[in-house]
Amino acid sequence: MSRTGRPALTLRLRPLLSIVLVCAFFILLWYGTNRDSRWHPSQVLSGASIWQQQGGDSGNGNNNRPGTKASGGKNRVEDVKMSQAKSNANSQDTGYDVAITEVDESKWPSPSPYPPLPTADTEEYMSVCMSVKNQTLDLAEFLVHHYHHHGIRRFYIHDDGTEPPLSTYNYSIPSSALTFIYHAPVPHNPNAEDRAGIQEKYYTDCATQHREKHTWMGFLDADEYIEMTGGETLSDFLHEWARNETVGAVGMNWLLHSSAGLLTRPEGDSRKAYNKCIIDNPNNDNQAVKSFVRLSLFERLHNVHCMAEMKNGAIEVGEHGDQVHVPCSRKPISRDRWGLHHFATKSRQEFLEKQMRGHIQGGGASEDWWHQVENEEQWDCLSLTKYVP
Repeated sequence: MSRTGRPALTLRLRPLLSIVLVCAFFILLWYGTNRDSRWHPSQVLSGASIWQQQGGDSGNGNNNRPGTKASGGKNRVEDVKMSQAKSNANSQDTGYDVAITEVDESKWPSPSPYPPLPTADTEEYMSVCMSVKNQTLDLAEFLVHHYHHHGIRRFYIHDDGTEPPLSTYNYSIPSSALTFIYHAPVPHNPNAEDRAGIQEKYYTDCATQHREKHTWMGFLDADEYIEMTGGETLSDFLHEWARNETVGAVGMNWLLHSSAGLLTRPEGDSRKAYNKCIIDNPNNDNQAVKSFVRLSLFERLHNVHCMAEMKNGAIEVGEHGDQVHVPCSRKPISRDRWGLHHFATKSRQEFLEKQMRGHIQGGGASEDWWHQVENEEQWDCLSLTKYVP
């Protein structure tokens, strides 16, 4: 091209260059605005939705996780947020310009319940009465298990001086299922049972004050979990026994769990962590029972384990109709239809906390008890590890 033609060519290219520069500007602007939504394999997304309540319970709940301090409002199950994954990813120098945005996990499928959940006992045919002190985390898991897997819709909880009170915490079941009875704190005597009979008094109050509201009431602790082993629901099982007018209570054998070698409280739930049980032995504590009593026939407890006396000469039986006698043991031990998992020691850390907390009636868990359970022959008991929620 001749020298004289170059200025003319440059003039013709200027509009095109201007268009290119404007396009480049808008591309860079778009890139800067949307850079945080880009994904890179270094972003690890973890967490899944907590089991969503079924059977007409939606809309009742809290905004906090189980066992956390209440912030007002009713109980509601919430989704697990991605904040922890976000914090972990952003704290690492991955070499990429990466940021994590919130993920709406409500669109993800919730874990399927296992075993299939029974029909909710909306008529409150059965209920549970318990006494608890300073066991907020234990109570949260207990309530989830028995509300979902056994359909129980009424829990009477005698709070023996927990500070702050158990009723000020949130639990992942509707608050409408919970009735708290608070008792002022009493100084604990670790060396003597100076409050002997107090737990039986709490249970007797439950039975006599609410006998018109329910047919059956179970007396359980926060570290005990029912398992229906024979394919029946708890409601069907109790309905069957209600047809026999001579039966006033039904007892289920304990199955004691050991620490499974854990030194500290596990992050997950107890049902999955403590998977070692002591073998049945006619001389160990697996022979002990806990009971569901027919309230219309309730008269007097022998202790927290079984009945001493019932109306109309009614008796307490085991799962096969065999009579349960004082002192509340049942042999031969069986769990063909139902059983009660008892997390007797838990981790070493939790056992030491249990010693400091002491028994409600006074005294406390001894080192002899720890060694007795831990030194028993054990087996892998995995049935509760599969439960969801």
